[in-house]
Parts: sequence; structure tokens; C-alpha cells
Amino acid sequence: MPRPAHAPVRPPEDDLLRWAAFGCLLAPAVLLWRGAPFLTAAGVACGLAAVTAASRVLIRRSRRAGVSSHARAYAPRDAVDSPAG
Repeated sequence: MPRPAHAPVRPPEDDLLRWAAFGCLLAPAVLLWRGAPFLTAAGVACGLAAVTAASRVLIRRSRRAGVSSHARAYAPRDAVDSPAG
């Protein structure tokens, strides 16, 4: 089924982060199910959430840096070399 023209395109990184968030919930649940102490499962959940949050920040920063470097690479030469004023 084709996507409508007005539908926003979701970057593949968003899917990756959604799976990471799912893992943040699934791993502690499995640990509890297998008999691990609650504090262990809570520590795993916090650790995975921290890694997921850091990954999200780094992915967004990388995406912004790529967009700005792409814009500079394809900017008109006279706009880049001319002094302001």
C-alpha cells in the first residue's frame, strides 16, 4: 500500500530507538520472570534507559552535523566567500 504524499517520512533511527526502548522494558521483565532480584532488574532497566537516551542524543547530534555540513558543501560559492556587510 503506497504512503500518502503528505505523510512524514520517519528516519530509520527512530525505529532503532523504538526497539531499544522496547528492550529497556523487556530485559527487566525477563529477569524478574527468571527469578532475579527486583533491584537487579531495576538497575538493568536504568542502565539500558541511560544507554538508549545517550544513543538518541548522539544520533540527533550526528544527524544535525550531517545536515549542516551538507548545506555548507552545496552553498553557492559567493555566499560562502563574501565578507558580511
